Amino acid sequence: MMNYNKGYLVGITGNSGCGQSTAAGFITEQCAGVCSLDRVGHRLLSKPYVLRDLADGFSKSGLLTMSENEIRSELRTIVFDDPEKMAILNSVLHPRMTRWASTSAVFLKSIRGIWVLEGALIYELGIDRHLDCMIVIEDTPDRSAERLVKRDDISAEYALKRWKRQLPVNAKVSRADYIVHNSQDLDYMKQQILNIFEGLEGRLLI
Repeated sequence: MMNYNKGYLVGITGNSGCGQSTAAGFITEQCAGVCSLDRVGHRLLSKPYVLRDLADGFSKSGLLTMSENEIRSELRTIVFDDPEKMAILNSVLHPRMTRWASTSAVFLKSIRGIWVLEGALIYELGIDRHLDCMIVIEDTPDRSAERLVKRDDISAEYALKRWKRQLPVNAKVSRADYIVHNSQDLDYMKQQILNIFEGLEGRLLI
């Protein structure tokens, strides 16, 4: 690992299914650490105090005895086409996710290296304000939905609804420091993200 003056925090985002997790996987050897925002949310769902808040919010005490996979499947069913219930879910998870991001950013900035956070909701949650650089992965709704159907075993309808609940990709692109186009094969995307990190390492190397 190269030496840096301090921790440098990079966000990799896009809309659900655009490929931000795949892109982050290509640069694990170029950075000090990679964290998934989705995994942060999933870990929260294993916390009893979070489950109690969700069970109370949805009046569904059965959530307290479900496995993690059952909980995630049940939540998809509950909020699928109900904006009010989606708002309940977000009110429980999102403040905790943003607090985690704020605390982690302060800690990691004191540790030398490039640290990466990947996730679809970085802009939506305002987490980008804690990061030094933003990379947006750009792709189309249909291609992204196709990936989500295969990856998460959900319907194309639900996958496209995820897109509609997120900022438009072009809005994210307009705020990006770097843009990666996921319009061809994986090698094409990999070369773009590696080129970006090569440039970052060159700027940050003492």
